[in-house]
Amino acid sequence: MHRSFAVTSIESPLGVLGLLAGEHGLMMLSLNGPLDSILPRVLRCKRDHAKGRLNPWQVLEQAHEELVEYLLSAREKFETPLDLSCGTEFQRSVWRRLQRVPFGRTISYAELAEAAGKQGAARAVGNAVGANPLPIFVPCHRVLAAGGKLGGFSGGLWRKKQLLAIESIRAAG
Repeated sequence: MHRSFAVTSIESPLGVLGLLAGEHGLMMLSLNGPLDSILPRVLRCKRDHAKGRLNPWQVLEQAHEELVEYLLSAREKFETPLDLSCGTEFQRSVWRRLQRVPFGRTISYAELAEAAGKQGAARAVGNAVGANPLPIFVPCHRVLAAGGKLGGFSGGLWRKKQLLAIESIRAAG
């Protein structure tokens, strides 16, 4: 089966961001620079073939425009189609719940676990959050540790602080 992908990197106040899109939407955003050696992982992802096929380059163009607007505090909600097929069903359920955390608001790992129907599974939810392939679009930066503390962030705490500042959120510690 033939699959089309598009990859680009963009300069931003957060550093170089790598973006990868496929025929079903945006698949990955790397906060740590260009996407290297991820194609084998992407090719192993299970696809929802019932979804329509998109032009990956148009998906990247839309994602790029929306990211710039977000970073300039001119966008609160993303409309780029996302392809979350590289996650497990549990991870996807956590990521879908994360997408419902409003701009300018935060949620704790425990609250996210409860909202995802996994009460008491804050650690497992934290692992799912850490595996998020689309930070910013799936706003894992809005998840704070107990007491409103920053907690971790795969892109580095300095980036998490910048993303929270864009949304006028102050975290403890």
